[in-house]
Amino acid sequence: MAQMYQPPRQSRAGQLVDAAIILILVFLALFIPLKLELAGAAKVDWLPGNFTVEEAADGSTVLTSDSGLVKRVDAEGNVTFENLTWEALHQNATMQAQWAKLGIDMEGAAAAITKRYDYSFSWVGLILTLAAIGAYFAFLVMQSDKEYRQVIAEKFGNRA
Repeated sequence: MAQMYQPPRQSRAGQLVDAAIILILVFLALFIPLKLELAGAAKVDWLPGNFTVEEAADGSTVLTSDSGLVKRVDAEGNVTFENLTWEALHQNATMQAQWAKLGIDMEGAAAAITKRYDYSFSWVGLILTLAAIGAYFAFLVMQSDKEYRQVIAEKFGNRA
């Protein structure tokens, strides 16, 4: 009768080290994209309706909508609004009530409404992502094959 396979045992210290390494790797995988500003979609300035964008002499960006709403973003990123009304933001009474329930005033609502996500697509990013996934799966298959052959060799001996 064939001998039953007994996998090697890992010590508690080895298990703790493995768990700590996995925890550190997960933390780094989540933190590094944030630190490098790679996480999330970029936000762009926007105004409801038709609007124009101009560079001011002081280096600020000025967005002017057809309803008279003006959004000014200075070089430090500070935002100011002129002619700010709920109507200029295209918010009806129900929408205004919902903003109020959230505890957000008109300035806060304008800051949220006038920032839109930029969903532009990058072929280079897609190709790099697919290459990283492919490399991971190639590594996984090679390691699994190596470990599978070790288990078979332990159980049945080396058949050359």
